[in-house]
Amino acid sequence: MNTELYFLRSSEQFIVKDLLLYAACLDTTTETVEDHPYLEQYIRNYGNYNGDMGVYALVDNTVVGGAWVRMLANGFGHVDVHTPELAFAVLPEYRNQGIGTKILSQLLTEVSKLYSQVSLAVREDNPAIKLYERFGFEKIEGSEMENVAGSLSFKMVKVLEKPSEKREKPSLEEARFIKSFSY
Repeated sequence: MNTELYFLRSSEQFIVKDLLLYAACLDTTTETVEDHPYLEQYIRNYGNYNGDMGVYALVDNTVVGGAWVRMLANGFGHVDVHTPELAFAVLPEYRNQGIGTKILSQLLTEVSKLYSQVSLAVREDNPAIKLYERFGFEKIEGSEMENVAGSLSFKMVKVLEKPSEKREKPSLEEARFIKSFSY
């Protein structure tokens, strides 16, 4: 299985909308994102605001998952005005194959260039909690709330490490590549 990662562009709002159905766990119901107007903030004009950033995965030319961050004042995972909120989904048939790990790894690398932390909201029974914990997300005690399905969710936050300013000496192959493009 060949997985390719791409950055989400503002012209790809349809991808964000499709993935939000899974991120909000509406894929197992007859409800749509439109049935929950407060979810609109996660997709409205995606890519047109400072700080909007996302990554999606393609397998055999099919979008199979993605993650994006936005600065939301009223999001379920909102912690403060300096912390973007993460939305994340992998289609059920592509879970537990390392795709989510690839998506989150790439997105968090990019997000760390702009922000010091990122937050999210997650259902207490979501198996992705283990993935979030592996990436260093920690539960915010006392953040429990009722979600769109009427069950319990809570917030998590991850403090991000800034990319190293100090670049290691390039390998011989990298040096040859760099030299070949130097004028």
